[in-house]
Amino acid sequence: MLKIHFTESDISNITIIDSAAIEWEILGSLYRMRRPEGQHFYGSWRNSTRTVLSDAGRMLMSAVPTYGYCPDFLTPEKSAATPDELIDQLLATETDQVASDIHELSTSVTLAPWLRQLGDGDQRSMRRLGDSFSTYFYRHIEPEWRTVNRVISAEISRLHRMRDEGNIHFLLSSLHPELQWRNPVLKVRFPVDQEVALDGRGLTLIPSYFIYGMPTAYRDAARRPVLVYSVRHRSELVNHTEPGAALSALLGASRARVLLTLMTGRYNTSELAGKAGISLSSASEHITVLRETGLASSSRIGRSRYHEITPLGTNLIRAS
Repeated sequence: MLKIHFTESDISNITIIDSAAIEWEILGSLYRMRRPEGQHFYGSWRNSTRTVLSDAGRMLMSAVPTYGYCPDFLTPEKSAATPDELIDQLLATETDQVASDIHELSTSVTLAPWLRQLGDGDQRSMRRLGDSFSTYFYRHIEPEWRTVNRVISAEISRLHRMRDEGNIHFLLSSLHPELQWRNPVLKVRFPVDQEVALDGRGLTLIPSYFIYGMPTAYRDAARRPVLVYSVRHRSELVNHTEPGAALSALLGASRARVLLTLMTGRYNTSELAGKAGISLSSASEHITVLRETGLASSSRIGRSRYHEITPLGTNLIRAS
């Protein structure tokens, strides 16, 4: 369990990244290549990438175990917007930091020769690592980057809207199903027990396309506090909120569209009507039926009532 302790100043000092973070997307994709989770979302990319995986990808995999510790320095504290920015940040990493992270990695895996050299301060190995990040990105991630940016941009907009409306507590409680917000502590399901006291440093939220399942953070609590979490890929699953024949036959076309719209996020009734392209009264009627049948749930936040899909509703869409 990861426990992040907030002060009052931290609650008002939540930062949201501007765009998709290349370093975290690369890291997540290296996990997705080998872990079975998320087959519905990543299966096609995973299968096609495995067949043409570059030497750069194999090199990066040797630094990122399938499970367990991953060196913090591979995801620099300042998010990179381009591969060149990422390379510059890697090259600027303090040798002591690299050596410490490599030593930590060596306690759980057998190091590849280039990693041992990197831990000894070999700059040629660091440049080789940077080149591998760039090659891997352009060959295996860049073809998906438009989709990644679209999904991440939608989540960033949602976060900004909630923060601007002053719904910080709602924002923190709705980030991901694997976390629980009980002011002043954010509890996150995590593979190890870890406590992070923000102490006025604030928290940076990093939604990710390729990170899946449990959220993640830096092992070193002294680094910039971040929380990296999956966007849950709702918008990818719904295919622009147009229901298929089976789901329409079961629920009716309009109600099926409302359910699919809820896959893209949590909305109040007015927002739901606009996104589903129906009247406010129809949206209210449909959400009532969906709630009564256990396919959706509603909760009141301030003066508005927000609606979201339930696991039963998600499973219904997947089965259809």
